[in-house]
Amino acid sequence: MVTETTLENKLFDFDKAKVQTLTLDQLERTHKENDVYGNPLRGIYHFQLLQTLINECNTLGYNVEVYDLFAAQNKDRNTPGVVLLPQVEAQYGQRAVEAHILRRVFANIRITDFDDEEKTTNLAVAFHQKGVQVGFGNMVKICHNQTMLCADKYIATYSEKGNGRGETVTIPQVIDVVKSWLLDARHIIVTEREKIERMKSIEVGVQQMLLIIGMLTAIRVKCDTNITSIKEHRVYPLNQAQISRFTESLMVKSQELGGSISAWDLYNAATDLYKADSMDIPALMPQNRAMVRFLDEQFNLNI
Repeated sequence: MVTETTLENKLFDFDKAKVQTLTLDQLERTHKENDVYGNPLRGIYHFQLLQTLINECNTLGYNVEVYDLFAAQNKDRNTPGVVLLPQVEAQYGQRAVEAHILRRVFANIRITDFDDEEKTTNLAVAFHQKGVQVGFGNMVKICHNQTMLCADKYIATYSEKGNGRGETVTIPQVIDVVKSWLLDARHIIVTEREKIERMKSIEVGVQQMLLIIGMLTAIRVKCDTNITSIKEHRVYPLNQAQISRFTESLMVKSQELGGSISAWDLYNAATDLYKADSMDIPALMPQNRAMVRFLDEQFNLNI
């Protein structure tokens, strides 16, 4: 069994695995990246952002824990997700936590106050080279699948493809928005759970399932194509690799259930793919929201 002490003492090795788990204490011990004035490069350190959100939860009396915390490497040569500093290694030892700059971090902050047998409540937080993203909603306990059925419960400090928003959002503004969610948490969670029950009641036959898979494929093609006449500038719900895994998952589920699945099964198959350890972190929440919009178009979830 991996204990908290074992995790705290482990050394990072991003050459072996590009995504690794860590603790909040380890994150705080990593090398701090500052601007020329000695201030946090992105307005706040990653560990400070997480601790600030945890403190806001505690102020309102919520019971919280860091449910998941990941750091990831990426292929950006100019600003890679992980940098190992030899001069700091010389001081702290080979692959020491303190010798790492971590620029690509994802956390799930769990709020347990509204738990039922199946679901818990979650703040999803992404800190990376583009900026900061935060989302809020239900999470399925057993698989840690984030639901974003109240799609407006999301904020980012930077403009994203196809969202029509160009203004800059500051870290204090992000904190203020999250405060408003926390104050309205019970209503948000109940609203989402009503949608979940509605989705569970919507039957999706094999033909409709295959049609939806085809539509998702077409959306992906239109977003990725270089042909101007058909190109769309928006976030797609699934990339091509994810569509293949999504299709396989739905075909297995359909076979198990004798032909029909539910709209909730469709969404769950997608959220199984929206994990920090298996996809590009900045795309995680936007793709989830794109899938919610797509499913709402198909099934009128907001009725």
